[in-house]
Amino acid sequence: MRTTTLRRVAVATGLMAALGLLPVTGAAADAASAQLSPATRSQIDAIIADTMTTANIPGMSVLVRIPGRGSYVQTYGVADTTTGRPFSRAEHVRMASITKTFTATLILRLVDKGKLALDDHLAQYVKGIDNGRQITIRQMLNMTSGIFSYTEDEQFGKDFDADPVEPFPPSKAIAIIKAHDPDFAPGTSWHYSDSNYLLLGVIAEKVTGRPIDRLMQDLVIDPLGLSHTSYPTTPAIPGPHPVGYVAQPDGSLRDVTAVNPAVAAGAGAMISTLDDLATYAKALADGTILSPKTQRERLQLVDVPLSPVLTTGYGLGLLGINGFLGHDGAIYGFSTAMFHLPEKDATIVVIGNQSTNFTTPALEAFLRLGQLLFPTRFPPAP
Repeated sequence: MRTTTLRRVAVATGLMAALGLLPVTGAAADAASAQLSPATRSQIDAIIADTMTTANIPGMSVLVRIPGRGSYVQTYGVADTTTGRPFSRAEHVRMASITKTFTATLILRLVDKGKLALDDHLAQYVKGIDNGRQITIRQMLNMTSGIFSYTEDEQFGKDFDADPVEPFPPSKAIAIIKAHDPDFAPGTSWHYSDSNYLLLGVIAEKVTGRPIDRLMQDLVIDPLGLSHTSYPTTPAIPGPHPVGYVAQPDGSLRDVTAVNPAVAAGAGAMISTLDDLATYAKALADGTILSPKTQRERLQLVDVPLSPVLTTGYGLGLLGINGFLGHDGAIYGFSTAMFHLPEKDATIVVIGNQSTNFTTPALEAFLRLGQLLFPTRFPPAP
C-alpha cells in the first residue's frame, strides 16, 4: 500500500553513486543453481547490511538468480526482536503493493475470458466517481486515470495508524475518493493511486459475482503453482512469519503485524514468500497465464520520469526500471521488491520486516543490487 513512494527512486540512485560499486569480475558460474562468486556474495551481504542499518530493519532476505552466472539466497537478522528468532527463507510476509501486479493479472485474465474489456469505463461498474464515464480500465491499470488515492487522505492516515485492524469496507475508500477532486483529467498525466486497484478489485467481483480472494486463488495463484501465496480475509498471516514493525520517531519498533487486509484490498492485501515471489516475478514478465495479445498490452509502459538517471515506466500493473519488470511494496510492517530482467532471465527479490506505508528500503536495496550485478544498466549518477 504505497502512494508517492515511487518518487524515492531518485533518492535511491544517489545512494548508488555514493557506493562507488564496480563491476564484479569473479569467475562466472555455469548455471543458476551454482552460487554467485564469493566476492559478489560479500557485496550483496554488505548492501543488505547497510540497508538494515540505515532503515532500522530487524530482518531481511534476498534472492538473486542469474542463469549462466549463478544464484544466491540469504537471510539476515531476526524475525522477532523479542525472541531473537532468526529471519528464515520460509517467512510469509505482506507483499504490499506487489499485490497490484496480481490484481492486474486477475483483471487481464478476465479480459482474456471476455468478462470485460480494457476500454470499458469505470462508470459501467462503479457509479458516482468524477470522470467515471471517461476513465477506462486501462487507465486505472496504468495509473493514468487521475483518481485521487484514498491512502493520501490525511484523516485516513491518522485512522489507520491509530487502528490498523479497523473495519474498512470498499464503501469507505469510495467515500474518500468522492470527497476529493481528481488529480487530473483521465489520460493526461500519471499519478500512483491505490484507489485504482481497490476499485479494480470491486470491478472483478462485480463482473464475476465472486469474492476477490477466491478469484485470485482460482485464476492466478493456483494456475501458477504459488503454494505459499494468498489473498487473506483476516489480519492473520500464515506461519512461519516475522513480526512486522514500524519505526517510531525515537527509533523504537512498534509491532504492527496485524493489519486488516481490506484496508489495502486489491492495492496491497496479499501475502507471499521469497521463493513464491521469485517464481511469480518470471511469470509476470513472461505473461505465463495470459494470451500473447494481452501480455503485449500489459507491457506497453507509460513513461514516468521519476528519476533523472533511471528509465522508468508503468504498464498494466507492473513497474519497469532500466529493463527490469516487477514491483515493490510498502505497508505497515513490511517492505518488498520483486523484479525480473527478461533479457537475462534474471530475478531479484528483497524482503524486510520494517516499513511504513510509504518507505521503500527493499526497492532501494534492489537498485543497489541492480547496479552491482548489471552495472551497464545502472550507471553511477553524474
